[in-house]
Amino acid sequence: MSEELPLRDQILDISRQLLYEDGYRALSMRKIAKKADVSATSIYLYFENKDHLLHTLIEESVEDLSLFIESKALPISDTIERFKAIIESYVEFGLNNPEKYEIIYQVRPDAMARYPKEKFRKARRCYELLVKTIEEGVSKELMEVEKPVVAAYSIWAQLHGMVSVVLNKRLDSRINKQEFINESIEHVIQGFLVRTTVS
Repeated sequence: MSEELPLRDQILDISRQLLYEDGYRALSMRKIAKKADVSATSIYLYFENKDHLLHTLIEESVEDLSLFIESKALPISDTIERFKAIIESYVEFGLNNPEKYEIIYQVRPDAMARYPKEKFRKARRCYELLVKTIEEGVSKELMEVEKPVVAAYSIWAQLHGMVSVVLNKRLDSRINKQEFINESIEHVIQGFLVRTTVS
């Protein structure tokens, strides 16, 4: 067993890897314990059960995603540039952190205990930043959006679809991956900006 990390962190790292590779249903405390070279009892010193462990993994992954997006977007005062930064940083995080990203989305709510409401509210932080940025863009007449909350969710869904296609290696072999990523991001961004006509 590695001494580089505290046991709790080792358990989380191993669980994250196993979940990413094998899925929720195949994950077990016994399998985690074997890979960590500890007894299953040791895991229960830190996590009450499998769902508690999964909640922790989701919470930490969402926090990392939120912090990454905020680090890229919050320093930007220009509304449209901040809007772009939120979108680009979401994609960057997903592609560079596949294990953490997949954990946020791959576990079905009916496969585990209900995610606590207070944690769900925390998980919405970067989503709310996007909503507020869109509202700001609408107020400045820079963006064409009727319902910012719906628009933000639509953007999240589009980005998730694009990131998932790349991570799962489902992209058409005739399409250049980076070109697909760049154009997908640009289509999302341009889809919400006010159209300017040139006379």
